[in-house]
Formats: sequence, C-alpha cells, structure tokens
Amino acid sequence: MADYFKWSFNPYLLFLLIVAVFSLVRFKLTIYAEKMVYEILLVNKSIIKKKILPIHINQMKFIRVGWAQKAAIIKVKKGINVRLVVLEPPKAYDHLIEFATIHDIPIAKTKDYLILERMKKFSD
Repeated sequence: MADYFKWSFNPYLLFLLIVAVFSLVRFKLTIYAEKMVYEILLVNKSIIKKKILPIHINQMKFIRVGWAQKAAIIKVKKGINVRLVVLEPPKAYDHLIEFATIHDIPIAKTKDYLILERMKKFSD
C-alpha cells in the first residue's frame, strides 16, 4: 500500500502561512525637518528603509480611498512612488502638507480629497 499523503501539498496551510506573514508587515513614515524616512517592518524589524529628501520629490498628491479615507502619494524623481494610505494619526496628512510647503514641493489635491477636508472642518 502506497502512502500518498506523506508529502502532500496543502494549499490551505500555505494560504494561512502567507496571511500570517503579511499580518506581521507594518509600514512606518517618520517626518524630520530635512527628510522623510519610509520603512517597511516585519515583526518590528526594518526590512526596507527609504530616505526621501525634498530634492528627490516631484510632487505630493492627496487622494481619497474607500468611502471616507485619505491617502497620499509621494511622487519621487527616481524609484517607486510611495503610497501612504490611512495614516495614523489623521494629523499626519497636515504634517505632510506642512513639509511640502516648507520645502516648496508641489501639492495636488483631488476634488474628493477636498470634500473630505471640508467634511472634517464641519465635524470639528
């Protein structure tokens, strides 16, 4: 009698393993006076760290994602653009705008994002 299940592949366990690994991934953005640091963390260990200087930024674009969530895209001259979705605390978007203003970085806001800003003013 042959044992066909000794080394069988279980896609459900593979799926659970992938979900577990991705649940341990975190994103972190730190804004300093002269730079921003974007990190991808796996179990609080930095696996990717990207230093973004103001001279490397073409534009900061603020958009709406989902029903009522804000997001920002930092468009860089070389490399992959940084997409920041649902930053915590929500004041982080104000800090990004302040950083862009100080360093004369062009800012673009979509109509939907402007609506979210107006809704926030009425709720405060």
